[in-house]
Amino acid sequence: MTTLQSLLPIPHVLAASNFFTESGVAAAILLAVTGMVLQWRLPRHRMSVEERAKDGDMTEDEARRQIRFYRICATLVTFLGILVLILVLVDLE
Repeated sequence: MTTLQSLLPIPHVLAASNFFTESGVAAAILLAVTGMVLQWRLPRHRMSVEERAKDGDMTEDEARRQIRFYRICATLVTFLGILVLILVLVDLE
């Protein structure tokens, strides 16, 4: 026989769920903002790397790899932040 108390959620489980939801939103916002900052700094980073390649501090292949890596990471972090935010918001419902 099922009692009403067995059907009700346990309060400490709800508190943990709220903590993970709040931390998930914070992580998503942090990731999205970090990605936006990386996107914003990408042209400066590219100019800096091109200058170092021109000065002979690094080869053109190294410069190309570094620019590509920075661009991919900036895009990936931005999309990851948006994805985590969507997942957390869907979980809220």
